[in-house]
Amino acid sequence: MIPPNRCRLHRLIGNFCLAILILPLLLETSLTCQGASPSDNVSGEYYDWTKTLKPERPWIRDYNQTLVMKFFLCNRDDRGNVRKVRLTFSDALEVAKRVDTLTLGLPKIAYLIGWQYSGHDSKYPSWDVVNERLKRPEDATALDSLKWLIKEAKVYHTTISLHINMIDAFEESPLWSEYLARDIIAKDSAGKPIKGEVFEGMQSYQISYAQEWKLGYTQKRIDRLVAMIPELKAAGTIHVDAFHSMRPSGPGQPISPYLGLSVEDEMAAQRKIFRYWRNHGIDVTSEGGKYWLRRDPFLGLQPLSWHYDEATFAREDWPGKPKVFNSLPIELCAYTPMQAEPSIMKDPVLLPGLLEQFCLQVVPWYYKRNGDPSKAGTVIIADDEVVCPALWKPRTIVAYSQTGFTGKKIRLPSNWVDVKQVQVSRLTVGGLEPEVTLPVEGGLITLRLPANRPTVISAF
Repeated sequence: MIPPNRCRLHRLIGNFCLAILILPLLLETSLTCQGASPSDNVSGEYYDWTKTLKPERPWIRDYNQTLVMKFFLCNRDDRGNVRKVRLTFSDALEVAKRVDTLTLGLPKIAYLIGWQYSGHDSKYPSWDVVNERLKRPEDATALDSLKWLIKEAKVYHTTISLHINMIDAFEESPLWSEYLARDIIAKDSAGKPIKGEVFEGMQSYQISYAQEWKLGYTQKRIDRLVAMIPELKAAGTIHVDAFHSMRPSGPGQPISPYLGLSVEDEMAAQRKIFRYWRNHGIDVTSEGGKYWLRRDPFLGLQPLSWHYDEATFAREDWPGKPKVFNSLPIELCAYTPMQAEPSIMKDPVLLPGLLEQFCLQVVPWYYKRNGDPSKAGTVIIADDEVVCPALWKPRTIVAYSQTGFTGKKIRLPSNWVDVKQVQVSRLTVGGLEPEVTLPVEGGLITLRLPANRPTVISAF
């Protein structure tokens, strides 16, 4: 007979051995859970914004208090080589400085176009290489220079992020063969790749979002980019260009007839993409909301449309449209009042036209989406004339008129009640140039300004 103590010992030894066998499995399971992909349980379901009039999840950035722009850095030629460098990463920082000066420190987001490979529209669908022609001489790699720009631009109230594309593909891409073999490239019913638009001399093709997602390639693309540039998470925003739901060469038709997937299948995959980026802590902005290549404007998933058109929403039908439609909640229809890109491309030093756009468009846009009329004093917002508080900057008013002010009485905001005189300064790309001090009489000032003079009025 085996003594009871020895039985207990045998059981302990057995349990210990079993634990040794099971422990690796438990650790593997634990690590898998800790490293769960942001794609786990991502839904492609429609989001009904009408229930709350708010986004599905709060936006990472406030696009009604942030000026969104694009900086065009480089474009490629028809053979996939660099055609022209418009701005290096060093040049882009200088532009950010000047734009910050003329916008009085307004928070800004700048999406970089042509940051990858040999410039705009090069090597898609790959995003894996930063354009070497844009690097600073003192940096080891172009990626180092990009990260330097992201860091330094913050000093000038500017968040740097990227302009990317998720639908277009080119034969020059290192991913082309793999995407073609796995039917991610859109094909006709006979299995032949469908030609899309020609961009700067190069033939484009389109990607099936649904097929790319199903095979896990969407997630890999996004994960690689975020791993390469983790600063994107701090930026909290990215711009996906041409995020269509249908091919431009086949509007109303499925992207890839060969796969038998519907437009609704592709839209469901797009919703997964929006949510996947958001799981990484990154908002996705895009060119438009409702337009001819989209049935769903993705309200509550896409925070900003580069080209926003309220008339399109009123005129056309779309999923979730209320029976009586007046307008959208401003939280769901952000747009940019000053795109800046054309002026920067024309002259990155003088920035022609931006001062007028800032005064006539940006300041009123910010006020309309954030202002309290009961405290504003005199506010003039017209196509050719503006007197309006710059609400992001304490006790500051911007004035501009294409015909000039000749003795116009302006009532100051109610929180300026203690102000006895104001400083009137000319706003330039180089900064503020003080011009005159005006007395405040009964809460009023008398404004006399020449035509087309960007002016800042500030309290002493």
